[in-house]
Amino acid sequence: MNEIGEKLQEARKAKGYTLDDLQQMTKIQKRYLIAIEEGNYNVMPGKFYARAFIKQYADTVGLNGDQLLEEYTDIVPHTHDEEYVEKVSSSQTRSGNKTGNELLGKVQDYLPTLVILLVVVVIAAAIYFAFIKTNQSSQESLITKNSESVVVSSAVSNSNDAKDPSTEDSATSESEKEETKQAVSVLSSTGSQTTYSVTGTTAENTVSLSAEGGESWVSVEADGTMIDQALLTDGDVLDAAIPADTKTVNIVVGNASVTGVKLNDENVDYAPEAANAVTQKIEFQFEETE
Repeated sequence: MNEIGEKLQEARKAKGYTLDDLQQMTKIQKRYLIAIEEGNYNVMPGKFYARAFIKQYADTVGLNGDQLLEEYTDIVPHTHDEEYVEKVSSSQTRSGNKTGNELLGKVQDYLPTLVILLVVVVIAAAIYFAFIKTNQSSQESLITKNSESVVVSSAVSNSNDAKDPSTEDSATSESEKEETKQAVSVLSSTGSQTTYSVTGTTAENTVSLSAEGGESWVSVEADGTMIDQALLTDGDVLDAAIPADTKTVNIVVGNASVTGVKLNDENVDYAPEAANAVTQKIEFQFEETE
């Protein structure tokens, strides 16, 4: 066991927390908590997560996570954002070049077919517009001859509309439905934890967490019950169905900078205070609509 692990373990025991308690509070898997106490960082998903998990562990047991990382900077694994960005950029560039070459090859293969298809579309459009023009001329002639019938028909139609209130009721009902929309607003934010008020949702709700440009460990709880948790890699999406009548949903995001949050397919922006936070704890409080 290393020195930082001993210090964290002592603080945990002083709080009276077991590893299972700490797993429930931080949403960090127990095997990672054990690895932190033993100084075995090789089992972590990466150096970035080693630092993030240590900071979250320390903050939860009453220590200053940032100060602890600074104090034991020679022991804790380091990660460099510049190297990470460079790797991602290089990977995306290679992927983009490969995709561009493949697209260019496909366009060249299908070019003759596209040209023929374009000619057919132009000819069809010309025939269509000629037909429309001829049809319009015929309709103008019929309208002139039957103008009296048209006036009578219009008057009858207007009379029927005035007698049938169901149309107005239907329009009012649709307008009321449109007014009931989902609204998400920030109640409070401390940087690493943000509470949102949610109104206008239906009985069935879905939380979607997605990773783009990196990896992120996430978890979702509904009224204190774990719904799902996963380590998302670039491009992964976790969809968690929220049970009906749920009052509170708690979400933990391990790498906020690469993790998107949606509630019922609508993006939820992080609070301004959370701009520089790595780990995010999010709470949705569902309010009843009167």
